[in-house]
Amino acid sequence: MLKAALIGFYNMKSENDPWATIEKLSKWGYKALEHGGFLLKGDVQENLKKLSEYDFSVLSVSTDIDGLKNNLDDIIAKATAIKVKNVICFWSDPQNYEEAIEIAGIFEKAGEKLRGEDLTFCYHNHNHEFEKSFNGVKYFDILMANTSPENVCLNLDIGWVSFGGENAVELIKRVKDRIKLMHFKDFYDFNDRNSFTSLGTGKVKIQEILAEAAKLDIEYITVEQDVLRNLNADDTVLLSYLTLKESGLVE
Repeated sequence: MLKAALIGFYNMKSENDPWATIEKLSKWGYKALEHGGFLLKGDVQENLKKLSEYDFSVLSVSTDIDGLKNNLDDIIAKATAIKVKNVICFWSDPQNYEEAIEIAGIFEKAGEKLRGEDLTFCYHNHNHEFEKSFNGVKYFDILMANTSPENVCLNLDIGWVSFGGENAVELIKRVKDRIKLMHFKDFYDFNDRNSFTSLGTGKVKIQEILAEAAKLDIEYITVEQDVLRNLNADDTVLLSYLTLKESGLVE
């Protein structure tokens, strides 16, 4: 049975009482947040203890390509301090084949070092990885061909996969050994990249994709919606969770 996690919606670092948000999410059924940076504010050990009291987890820290190249030790220290296992890079956008190969090399090198520290490097896709090609090969496939599954895993965003014109179910089957985390998001218009909507109210085949995700060796799937539509944050977060729970595949 999968567990529901969350990213976005609430700014945990700036909220006066992030624990009230954690308590609310826990009562609704969520089990984790993807980013744990807010735990570094104040007494880290006390924060971790409090988190466990809500039976809640944090799943990752994030960085960018520059961080992978120049600040990897700091990232390792942060992940170790808050006891997470995943380091996520959310963006890369090469302009030619040579840059794509260079980025793959950065990911592979960083992933190898992170693996040596018992951490997992995950790359998070958007749509352009499937729309942009170099030498007749999609950028996503260049990354897969020039990195190893041991060192470069995926935080696969099935909303952006679908927006980019890919069959998400077939892609999951193809790269299943790399998937460690997944983002579930929905769009009501594949011609408008800002047409985000709560899960199950758009064009992404949420239930088919969820059924395939349930076959993977993963524990969490993460709800994300970059921009609110008609509902407020609380209503969107709750509706998306209930859509997942109704499938019988999510706790």
